[in-house]
Amino acid sequence: MNNEDLDGSDPQVDSSGRVEDSGSRVEPYESLASIYDHVMRHVDYGHWVRYIDNLLRDVCENPRQLIELACGTGNATFALADLAYDIRGYDGCEAMVRIADEKSRGDGRGVAFEVRDLRDLHDVAPAEAVLCLYDSMNYLLEISDIDQALEQIHGVLIQGGTFIFDVCTEQNSLLHFDGVVDVEQGPGFRYTRRSDYHHGDRLQVNDFDIEFDDGRRHQETHVQHIYPIDVLRERIDASPLRLQSAFDGFSRRPGSERSDRVHFVLQRND
Repeated sequence: MNNEDLDGSDPQVDSSGRVEDSGSRVEPYESLASIYDHVMRHVDYGHWVRYIDNLLRDVCENPRQLIELACGTGNATFALADLAYDIRGYDGCEAMVRIADEKSRGDGRGVAFEVRDLRDLHDVAPAEAVLCLYDSMNYLLEISDIDQALEQIHGVLIQGGTFIFDVCTEQNSLLHFDGVVDVEQGPGFRYTRRSDYHHGDRLQVNDFDIEFDDGRRHQETHVQHIYPIDVLRERIDASPLRLQSAFDGFSRRPGSERSDRVHFVLQRND
């Protein structure tokens, strides 16, 4: 992200340092969805899914049927489809799913997308593997939400199936997303993002102020719970799934609080 204000003016913030609440407030990703691919253009999805592909092949023999939860606009989903996976995408935000579906129809890939909360997968068809990438599990703000999601994912996996997810750590928040203001513009819009880490509550709060050239202006507040790695291990141990490994970033080194991101690999072995 670019920390420089592109038009030379300071971002409008209130006395507490928050983005000024002018315009309409909307739910997370409701407005961001339309500019999401531009905002995230720095992400190497090809590299990410090749890493996931290798993790899957370590624990599954020729895996094919995948589900991606919290799939967003489908960037990782499409990259996995390019690796010959039969994949379906689910996300809790209708605006994100709508864009993913438009992209799928536009290029003829035929990947199916649907609006679903990852805590409610009761009628989702089984799969060999389930993925939940890009710290989406951090959006589950309560321990009970984590427990419910793990239970639901267990129900979707076939016997021997694999669940891979990643989370961001407190180190990542403290180093990269505390007291940071990003201002950027793109085709037809500009946005300001203010990132703050609330250490006492272990909450990462990101405020977006998005302005469009047609005069629309929206605010979104994104909140993530930055769980201690040991707490996540405890919740996994209490779930019907079994932890196979936890890796630092995109490596095979053990994940820890010194990591910025940790990938967890779980299996259903009832």
